[in-house]
Amino acid sequence: MKIGVSAFVMQGGRSGVAAYIRELVRHLQQVDRVNQYDIMMPRRETDLIELSSSNFHKSLYSGFTANPVINIAWHNTVLPLLGKRKKTDLLHVPSYRRIPLIKSCPVVATVHDVAALSMDAKYDAARMVYNRRIVPAQIRNADHIITVSHYSKKDITERVDVPEEKITVIYSGINHRVFHPLEKSFSQAQLAEKYGLNQPFLIYVSRLEHPAKNHVRLIEAFERFKAETDSAHKLVLPGADWNGAEIIRERAAASPVHDDILFPGFVPLFDLPLFYSACDLMVFPSLFEGFGFPIIEALACGAPVICSDTSSMSEIAGEAVPKFDPHHAETIFQSLQETLSRGWSDEERRRGLKYAEQFDWNHAARQTLEIYERTAGL
Repeated sequence: MKIGVSAFVMQGGRSGVAAYIRELVRHLQQVDRVNQYDIMMPRRETDLIELSSSNFHKSLYSGFTANPVINIAWHNTVLPLLGKRKKTDLLHVPSYRRIPLIKSCPVVATVHDVAALSMDAKYDAARMVYNRRIVPAQIRNADHIITVSHYSKKDITERVDVPEEKITVIYSGINHRVFHPLEKSFSQAQLAEKYGLNQPFLIYVSRLEHPAKNHVRLIEAFERFKAETDSAHKLVLPGADWNGAEIIRERAAASPVHDDILFPGFVPLFDLPLFYSACDLMVFPSLFEGFGFPIIEALACGAPVICSDTSSMSEIAGEAVPKFDPHHAETIFQSLQETLSRGWSDEERRRGLKYAEQFDWNHAARQTLEIYERTAGL
């Protein structure tokens, strides 16, 4: 079987979708040595995906195809013609905005969430119109949908009117070679050297997106924490700038504790375990997630974690993580203060490590291959 994989939404490797594509391709190479894979992506991002199996190859395209508008058009014009010429048996599109309305073969699509259908200010006006007017038809046009949580499956069924039997939930994995506990003193020394971070800290790993990622309420909760505890803790907010990043930065600059709020920018993958292993708490107050990689990554590094009780986060975090209502700074404050004051026990740490083990990319890759075969009629 010839399988095409669209990898045009790597976004410099700075998003959860990029992590999904990178790790899925890496582990498909371990579980499938028979089918032929064509990984299609912009030439400028070729280094973001490593190939090690002879049945996998890349088709590289000009950088202009990475432009979102051009790329959506490309998926509906050029890609179907390429599929016919290459005799592609199945196409996997891991981003719902790229699902073609014109197909030359069966299409499997990964829909991580449909947040734009429930959050009014998720994107700018033009993208919101596209997401609400065009995207539902694109999703319905896929022959089978993979999603990453049962919450997202329910959301897709109800908001997009896709039959349940057309959707399969496959939990994403994490890279356990990267995300594992490091010695806290070692991690602290590395962060002091690389980032000038010498104080105890709380961390929220997320792109800087307002209002969806909810940084402003976390800053408000942190202000109260600092006022009531006279703590030396810093609040570290790593992540690339996204929609509304300027609002987050302006709110932090106006804070009475602005010197204690740090923006290190996008953090390379291999530095994240240093932050998770050294932090006193990873707070994840996002308003909406299809999955929420940092929750599991932090647990896998032995970090104390608290998170929102909305969307998929309660499901993904399970019983391993205390949860709070993210719509109120007060509840975020209460949860972080309680967790920090009582501490994270050795038993909680062991439970978190054990829980994170189940999020395995090899298992996800095998399940995905089964979907490919079923959808292609094999």
